[in-house]
Amino acid sequence: MGTKNLLPRIWLTLVAIGQIVITPIVAFTITYMFDFTIQFEPFVFSVEIRNDLFRWIIGASFYSGLTALALALIVGGFSPNMVVKRGGWLSSLNLSNKPRNADLISRAKLRHKNSPYGQMIKLISDQHGDGKSIIAIFGGLQMLAIPFQFVVVVIPWIILMIILPWAEEGQLLELVIVSYLAVLIISLRIFPAIATRFIGVATFARRWLVSMTKLSIFFPILVLWMLGRLATVLVVGMLGSSIDITTEQDFIISLMGGATVPQNSFLDLMTALSVLPLAAFTTLAVLGGANKGLPQWLKVDDDWIRPDKPEPIPEVKDLLDEW
Repeated sequence: MGTKNLLPRIWLTLVAIGQIVITPIVAFTITYMFDFTIQFEPFVFSVEIRNDLFRWIIGASFYSGLTALALALIVGGFSPNMVVKRGGWLSSLNLSNKPRNADLISRAKLRHKNSPYGQMIKLISDQHGDGKSIIAIFGGLQMLAIPFQFVVVVIPWIILMIILPWAEEGQLLELVIVSYLAVLIISLRIFPAIATRFIGVATFARRWLVSMTKLSIFFPILVLWMLGRLATVLVVGMLGSSIDITTEQDFIISLMGGATVPQNSFLDLMTALSVLPLAAFTTLAVLGGANKGLPQWLKVDDDWIRPDKPEPIPEVKDLLDEW
């Protein structure tokens, strides 16, 4: 399986890098770098390149990409096999007072099994074992992620619209971020269950879409750009002058070292942080599920005895120690 998957895994690794690095750069460039002017009487068409925004585009892409990757890893529950075998991240980093404790390792395995990442790699491994290619599985999961990306983009702003009359001035950033994190966590917890149910249909739909449009490589860029425009219309169009993001704009300007920052930069950064974590999580899960073999604790049935039971039966305890 490893040799057969080598080229697809290399491709998905490049896709993961592109999602984190290239996608925001291209989406922000399309949105802000070119200023089009059209007049009809007389007809004039001109394009102005906004060189003053180049620094912001690179900086915003860098910050949003790294933050999105961190959110995908942390919220998704990413844990390599060697980390789980050592009892989790704290034990692996020598921050636990019980290194390689049997009970700690058992709990780490159970957390890994129930995490979004653990559930996804098991699903992907099962699908791949049934004969589906990992590229096809990846395409289907990309399709399934779009509704969740839409929800993560829109719901925090809808929540803000509801509570805006009671919000204190200057706290917009905190309200949006708290709402965003809550929606992202819930979405990543639900996503494996939806993927398990609809992965077959989504894989077929993705194959048909790619064969008809040949836009596979531009798919994440288009999703990010379209959802970014949707967020701008929703917030600026519906809230209008009732929303003040001056504080947030000042924060972004200070973060960028005084670079020229577009008026709606806060909205675009929040959109990127809504779309990119789910995209990165999907790619990392496919890479993990296409690995040479799943750990045994991910294959145990759901009625596996919990490691925090007071008296586990000897057979299961011995089995856990062997794993």
